[in-house]
Amino acid sequence: MKLVGVTAYGINVRNEDSRNLELHDIYGKVLIDYFYDVASALVDEYKKNTSLENVFAHNIVMKETIFNTAEQPIYDILYLRVKTGEYGEESEIVNSNTGKTTHTKSPTEADVLPFGCCIMVPCGEYSEGIILIQSLGRNGITSIIKQKLNEYIRIIDSQLRIVMNPVVPRQYMERLLTQGVLKSIRLIRFNIPDDDADRFGLDRNTKKSSQEIVIKKPIGFIKNKYENIMECMRGERDFDKIIEIEDFEIDDLKMEFGFGKRVKTISMKGLDKIVINEDVTSEVDTENGIPVFNSLCRVMKEIGEDYLQARGLIE
Repeated sequence: MKLVGVTAYGINVRNEDSRNLELHDIYGKVLIDYFYDVASALVDEYKKNTSLENVFAHNIVMKETIFNTAEQPIYDILYLRVKTGEYGEESEIVNSNTGKTTHTKSPTEADVLPFGCCIMVPCGEYSEGIILIQSLGRNGITSIIKQKLNEYIRIIDSQLRIVMNPVVPRQYMERLLTQGVLKSIRLIRFNIPDDDADRFGLDRNTKKSSQEIVIKKPIGFIKNKYENIMECMRGERDFDKIIEIEDFEIDDLKMEFGFGKRVKTISMKGLDKIVINEDVTSEVDTENGIPVFNSLCRVMKEIGEDYLQARGLIE
C-alpha cells in the first residue's frame, strides 16, 4: 500500500499592499464560507487546464465549527475532497497479476485520483489559518490546490492572492529533537558527477537522477549534532554543514522521526521552507488503496489542531 501523507501550511490572504487580511472580513467575505460556496457549486464538474494538461473537480465539500466545553466556537474547518489527474500521453494499463494489457489510455484520457485537504481558521479576528493537504505515494496536489484557491479568491478582487508557508515553529522542531525517535537520515544530491555517472553506467548530466546516502537507526546523531542543528535553525549554519562528506555535495538533508504514533519527515533545506510530511497510513481506513474520506478528515483535524495550538492560534 502506498504511503498516505499529510502536510500542513499556514494560509493567508494578501492584498496588493502585501498586507494579510483578516480571514473573516475579506472585503465582506468570510474565507471558509466563501470557499465552501464556490466549491459546492462546482461539485463533480471537471475543469480542464490545457497548459498543465490536467483535469480537476471538487467531489465532496463539508464544513463545521468546533466548540469548546463551554460551547464557545474555537475554529471553523472546511473539508474538501477533490479529483485530479494528468493527460497528454498514451499509456498502457497492465494487469499486475497477469501482465496483460487491459486498456490503452489515449492522450485525451486522464488517470484521476481522489485527494483530501482541509482549511482551518480560528474564530475571532485572525489573518492566519492552517491548510492540510493529503498526498498518496509520490502523488500530491499542493500546487493545483494553491492555483485553484487563488483563482477563487481573485473573483473577489483581482489583486488578492493566497500565500501558503510551512508551519514548523522552532519550538516544534525542538520537541522533535528532544522527544522524537530519529529513525533515519537521508543525504541527497541531485547532480551526479560525471565520474560517478560513468562508474554506475548512467548517462551524464541527467537531471532526473539523484543520489542518496541513507543511514538507518542513526544512534547518537541527535546528541552529537544537536548544537549544529540548532545553529542551523538560528541561521548560524547552513543545512549542508550539519554533516560534511568529502566529494558529496549535499543538496538536501532529510530526517525521519517517530513521534507518538506518527512518522514525520523533515527537509532541512532552508529553515524558512522546512516542510513536515506526516505519515498517516496506519491511521486512515482505505478502500482499494484510497483513503476513506471520513477517516482522513478525522486525522487531518487532529493534526491541524496540533498546529493551531503550536502557532498560538487556539489554546
